[in-house]
Amino acid sequence: MAWLSGQQLQDGKYTIEKELGEGGFGITYCARDNHGNFVVIKTLNDAIQKRADFPKFQQDFLNEAIKLAKCSHPHIVQIYEVIHEDDLWCMVMEYIDGEDLGSFVENQGVLSEDVALRYIQQIGSALTLVHNNGLLHRDINPQNIMLRSGKSEAVLIDFGIAREFTPNLTKTHTKILSDGFAPIEQYDARAKRGEFTDVYALAATLYSILTGELPTISPMRAIGTELEEAKKINFSISDRVNQAIIKGMELKPENRPQSINEWLSLLNIQKTSNITILSATEIIEDNIIREFRTHVDYKSSKAGLLIHHQESSSDLALHYHITISNTHAFNFGGNGFAVFRIPRKHHIVKSVTLLPRKEVLDRCLIAYELFKTWDYGLLGWNCEHFARLVTTGEAISYQVKKSPLAFLNNNGYHPLAKEMIDKACPTAKY
Repeated sequence: MAWLSGQQLQDGKYTIEKELGEGGFGITYCARDNHGNFVVIKTLNDAIQKRADFPKFQQDFLNEAIKLAKCSHPHIVQIYEVIHEDDLWCMVMEYIDGEDLGSFVENQGVLSEDVALRYIQQIGSALTLVHNNGLLHRDINPQNIMLRSGKSEAVLIDFGIAREFTPNLTKTHTKILSDGFAPIEQYDARAKRGEFTDVYALAATLYSILTGELPTISPMRAIGTELEEAKKINFSISDRVNQAIIKGMELKPENRPQSINEWLSLLNIQKTSNITILSATEIIEDNIIREFRTHVDYKSSKAGLLIHHQESSSDLALHYHITISNTHAFNFGGNGFAVFRIPRKHHIVKSVTLLPRKEVLDRCLIAYELFKTWDYGLLGWNCEHFARLVTTGEAISYQVKKSPLAFLNNNGYHPLAKEMIDKACPTAKY
């Protein structure tokens, strides 16, 4: 039975606001947490609950939720926690204020090639992480890509039919798909799937946002109906992009690029293992940067230290910061980035090898520019990850590592953040 507006979950921790939508086997709700923040809660729908094989769906849902929670990436919807309510497993996820890419194109018209490629690269980067964690998305389409309001950022959502995969292994798969974006192998429950399955869907998504048209469904193509080339619908599409779409949407899986990076290379987009970073990581002046530059003291022996404090005696969490002078500190937390006076009661972390003071202070600015759009999560990307990455070079939260739920978040490590800053620092301009 669907949950109604006002219904409380987890002893009042979450309150249902409204139903957002229902798919082939999942149902999604908008809710508020007990701090008034919006979240999204997803669980299995009534139809699936009535099936004889519901326990298997339930176990698959839980297994996939745990795996997806480890896929921490700025272009993947963040999973905050997995909860159990009314005998159902549920994912509590980030609420994204914005519009899905399909609706945006429908309302505003097709995208220019450069804008479309920017979004495709972002989603490609997200998919590479998903694939590296042994998952396929299997339902990539413009409706499952959200655009953050006021930002040029695409976020991959609705992992409702994501499944584990082993390359070149044939399994029986649930037939839930999106016509026009699903490759031919998704219409055969026994067909092999792999990264090439998501390659087809991402190429079809690019086709759709550049032409405004739904691609010819793959079973029709298999019996002779041709896919009209994107360039014949939108003459402004370059030959390079047109050919990349054709190659990515090859009917036979073996004829497609076998990975997202291989397909992106046809578009001349930087491989996603390198992560998109601002050009030469130029530091852009804003209020936070101005505050930082006002208070930073490169000569102070008390600058560049890793410190932590507790908000109160009842606060179990340690809040980590980076000192930037005798009086001020800098860091990232639940309210975003801030420059603030060093807390009166604090502890200097001594059991670490700090980078040189100037390097730490420079890395504050570089890391801010890289991560200022990232969302804070107690078990996800948090203040300890940020502060340790800046001061020591290691993106780790020992509070997460020691948590019983460490398995949800790579045992406390955040390799993507480390990779991004390691690549950005040598070319930074500030």
